Amino acid sequence: MSFEFSPYETSSVPTRVYQPSELLDEILLASVVGVGPNIAQSLLETFGSAGETLRASLSDLLSVPHVGKNLAQSIRNARNTVNPEEIAQFCEKNNISVLTQRDSRYPARLRTLDAPPQLLYVRGSLLEKDARAIAVVGTRGVTEYGTRHAKRIVSNLAENGFTIISGLALGVDGIAHRVALDVGGRTIAVLGTGVANIYPKEHEDLAARIINNGALVSEYYPTTKPFRGNFPARNRIISALSIGVLVVESGTKGGSMITARFALEQGRDLFAIPGPIDSKQSQGCHDLIREGAILVESANDIYNALPSYGTNGGVIPQKSSDDDLSVPGALGATRADLNSIARRSVPKRQQQVKQSGEKRAASVERSLLSSAPPPPLPPLSEMERALYDKIGQDPIPLDELVRLMNQPTSTVLGFVTALEFKGLVRRCAGAAVARL
Repeated sequence: MSFEFSPYETSSVPTRVYQPSELLDEILLASVVGVGPNIAQSLLETFGSAGETLRASLSDLLSVPHVGKNLAQSIRNARNTVNPEEIAQFCEKNNISVLTQRDSRYPARLRTLDAPPQLLYVRGSLLEKDARAIAVVGTRGVTEYGTRHAKRIVSNLAENGFTIISGLALGVDGIAHRVALDVGGRTIAVLGTGVANIYPKEHEDLAARIINNGALVSEYYPTTKPFRGNFPARNRIISALSIGVLVVESGTKGGSMITARFALEQGRDLFAIPGPIDSKQSQGCHDLIREGAILVESANDIYNALPSYGTNGGVIPQKSSDDDLSVPGALGATRADLNSIARRSVPKRQQQVKQSGEKRAASVERSLLSSAPPPPLPPLSEMERALYDKIGQDPIPLDELVRLMNQPTSTVLGFVTALEFKGLVRRCAGAAVARL
């Protein structure tokens, strides 16, 4: 495995930091095709460390759930295929920190994920105050309307001590990062590429600013190139690092809606800015609001939904200059009252939506004849279609899909997420997938 230096290599070689064998073992284990977040977790829990996993016998490896013969053999042969020292040296020279889950700098919120990144590559700095973070996501084709309100709300959040998290994409992501930096705030970009391979290229200068006032973060090797399947998977990290996710503009499908779904699964507060009723860029936001997301007209709507952060050390003002919370709304209720009602109703409304959907699905299923043709599939990419064809009604382990597709686990996981979002597959217990 060879590496080129990134555009942001420092002019002076940093003091060499000793790379412990544990970290090299973690890098080596993560390099094995088929060892994704779920399987890595099982291996580490079984053997206690990456080093012990790499030294385990074939029979012991096969005893781990979803570790097949091919994967077990790949783990045994890892030391003959990858040089972890080369990766570690590249990271040192480019000032890239490599965090394992045992590292105290590894974000605590990521450890709670069902599939936490085994390794996290960080360029810049992660600080304790970054725990007070709001993710801001939206369409690449942002309108003037979305731009105006994104700038207004993000600047208020950043000025009041919130770290802004996004994905460095064109459109809303780039606006969120820039505004946070422009007002002297911090921002974190979670990449679908390696932290030394900036995508899109138009954001290389922005990435350099973020390194100095926040961090670039990725679970992929530093030089990983853009690959479509990686971006949906990284969205779970964007939402997990935050206490809430704000969707500025979004269609009914796309990365922003995937991030919103992850936010709900992870128990994060979900916020959405309403848009013009005839705007396609706002239809996803409208759907989220119907399903219980908190409608946001100003940063105060977010502050009111996060009372524990709003009163923490007086960092967030109870009333900002953005608007007046005492203005009564419907039936004399203040906006704070309405938001409080909305927050209490979210779980109930989500449950009602879920139950209603289950009832409709059962009714439709009973009414269909067994000979009825299946509904047409939504548009799928070549890779999505190839993956879908390998998934049946019976759950298939992710490890087996990785073997069949001959792609890295993170790539397959990304396409599984895309198919799940399109309503074609479902996650099953034990890191398995089945058709709906």
